[in-house]
Amino acid sequence: MITATVRFGDNYADIEFPCSDSYLRAKLMELHAGDPDQTTLFLYDMIEPEELSFLKDRLINLDELNYLAKRMESFFGDEEIRFFEAMKLEHVTELKDLINLTFNVDKFTLIQDVSDMGKIGRTYLLDREGAIPAHDEADPKYAAIGRDLLQSGNG
Repeated sequence: MITATVRFGDNYADIEFPCSDSYLRAKLMELHAGDPDQTTLFLYDMIEPEELSFLKDRLINLDELNYLAKRMESFFGDEEIRFFEAMKLEHVTELKDLINLTFNVDKFTLIQDVSDMGKIGRTYLLDREGAIPAHDEADPKYAAIGRDLLQSGNG
């Protein structure tokens, strides 16, 4: 969920995303924003998630922010953590790039446990290639890939 404070003139409203079109329209009416189809407004504050706070203090298309929230709501497992880490790694600063990243979060490997180099190598190849042979799980090549990945400094 994304919660943001939006400003129009001297009026402020907290909006929770994702939301329905009718809820968004009601919030725009609360702001006295004039044309309810004009959804590009000033994002005064990003309440949550904190990782998206770089979007505040600028004009934001609320329909795009709503779409991003819908995409993020569909994350499962560790995808949200991977998304935020990939966002930092790729230096994403634009809303459209965040939306694009939601479609590519599976291309990033998040390594949280470095105790098994073979597991790191297998996880990396699985994320990169989409599949690995099941019969060679103990193959030492995975440990070498894991060590190379950690020593590369590209994470």
